Amino acid sequence: MRNSSTRVVFDLVQADRNVLAVTADNGNEIYDRIRREYPQQYLDFGIAECNMVAASAGLSAAGKIPFLYAVTNFMAMRAYEFLRNVVCEPNYNVKLLGRSASMVTGTYGMTHQGTEDLSLLRTLPNLLTITPATPIEARETTRFAYDHKGPVYIRLEAVGEPELYDETYRFEAGRGYVLRHGEDITVISMGSVVNEALKAAVELSADGVQMRVINMPMVQPVDRDLILSAARETGHIITLEEHSIYGGLGSTVAEVLAESGIGVVFFRMGLHGSAKGCGNREAMRILNGLDAQHIVGQVREILAA
Repeated sequence: MRNSSTRVVFDLVQADRNVLAVTADNGNEIYDRIRREYPQQYLDFGIAECNMVAASAGLSAAGKIPFLYAVTNFMAMRAYEFLRNVVCEPNYNVKLLGRSASMVTGTYGMTHQGTEDLSLLRTLPNLLTITPATPIEARETTRFAYDHKGPVYIRLEAVGEPELYDETYRFEAGRGYVLRHGEDITVISMGSVVNEALKAAVELSADGVQMRVINMPMVQPVDRDLILSAARETGHIITLEEHSIYGGLGSTVAEVLAESGIGVVFFRMGLHGSAKGCGNREAMRILNGLDAQHIVGQVREILAA
């Protein structure tokens, strides 16, 4: 996802002199290439994310389009006040690419795991928050961010995530996507952990359980119509996220359901506080109960009740 997104930034830097690649002692091979080939469109603020965000608001006011690339936690939480006051409230055209979202940096510990950022950012005015699930979706959301006038925050995980879409995919703000149809229960997910739901759906189908799987890349705004149709048609909904269940996707879906008055069995799968354990992405999902086998067990428990 990271490379798919930042390749778009490289193309935009080439095509539009107002596009800036901005970072805070972070980068990848693509941002490093921008630094070498387009030094006048590259800024590195060092380990000073607050300064990076505040300066980017000023650059936007001067007509520039800064694409910030930094670790999710440090950009979203350390610089939160600056995002709120000088980017989102005045609706400046700043784009934020948060790398290492979710639990991909499980070997670094909780300081580098982006698992609470949406809870904070979905409350900010004018800010669109996006969690891509695949490289193509990351690419298309970055193109969308350039076209959109106003602040956009995109949560990027790592590299090597499985692709679920083809070249016909087009991102639309506030839209969810049905990846697998089913009439017994629905799993609504965001980010690459949706692949665990798809694996679980295959295993459950062998027992005659047809599980609907929805990719919901945005919680602000969210696809209310798709959530409500799933509630009416399957009667059971699970949310699945590599993020805190408090304030993230689970809370967003719960709010939609509560306001609708639709009777539905509802369960949130996610983190209850910080992630447990240490390991790679796959190990962290198992340790925190977010892998396919845990999903299968939760679905069976709900349907048996």
